[in-house]
Amino acid sequence: MKRIPITCHFALLLAAFAQSELSVAEDQPRDFIRLHFHVSGPPINNKIQPDRATHADLSAFADEAWILPIHSSHLSPGQITSRTLNMPGLRPFFLIGEDPQSLAWLRQRAAELQQMGAAGLAVEVADTEALARIRAAAPGITILPVNGNDIATRLQIEHYPVLITATSLEQ
Repeated sequence: MKRIPITCHFALLLAAFAQSELSVAEDQPRDFIRLHFHVSGPPINNKIQPDRATHADLSAFADEAWILPIHSSHLSPGQITSRTLNMPGLRPFFLIGEDPQSLAWLRQRAAELQQMGAAGLAVEVADTEALARIRAAAPGITILPVNGNDIATRLQIEHYPVLITATSLEQ
């Protein structure tokens, strides 16, 4: 029988304690879109702040090049069939790519999207220049680069551009 060095036993023992705690989100369609981030730090104005989730403004990051390129293999540019949704409380958002159809759709609907407070998720972006072109098509609207595969699977969609609200999925 081979003897395992004591360092291997020690490493295995430490590995059990080094694992991070897992947290599981509810498996409900309305919950996967909510971007909640736990913010911790020193209290503001020396007052104790309650422990609470807050929305983070991710558009404030100056350099997003580290996340690019974004490729969502479950999604492609194309036509979708509009349908009703029942997702109370869901804030409007849209999926967009860098393709000409997406950019034309975004320019055409920019005012409406801004008025409803919709946020954009760029699901197909090659580089920072492409992301800049997408954002230039709808100034004043937050558009973040993200992989859209999970959203596509959960909402059973294959194409973008698409607007998702609490009551509908439409192009």
